[in-house]
Amino acid sequence: MIQIYCIINDYVEAVKELTCEILELAAEGLWVPDKSSLSNIIKDVHSDSLLRINHYPPVKKGKDNWDPSKLQSTNNNNTIGFGEHSDPQILTILRSNNVGGLQISTQHGLWLPVPPDPNEFYVMVGDALQ
Repeated sequence: MIQIYCIINDYVEAVKELTCEILELAAEGLWVPDKSSLSNIIKDVHSDSLLRINHYPPVKKGKDNWDPSKLQSTNNNNTIGFGEHSDPQILTILRSNNVGGLQISTQHGLWLPVPPDPNEFYVMVGDALQ
């Protein structure tokens, strides 16, 4: 059990470092005088960083042209996941897997499916950074 805790702690620290790097690049791109001003929020010992682990089983696909955006318009009570929402944090770092269903909303309200890729992380700007 202690070994699992160490692995999770190492993962959380690595994601925190990644988050800080992204925030420093964002601050630089926004011409913020102190590029570490945003990352210092994450580095603060009283920061409330959070690791959430969710597992969503794959949804059976009927045809090759299965569109996850159509799932939202059906009344399928067997669907597992989060409904439409925004993330309150500064950033959300999401590790993908081979399960589809993630969508992003454009500023015009159009929902676009994000293809799953187990070799990628998705970075989403949260409400606090917006």
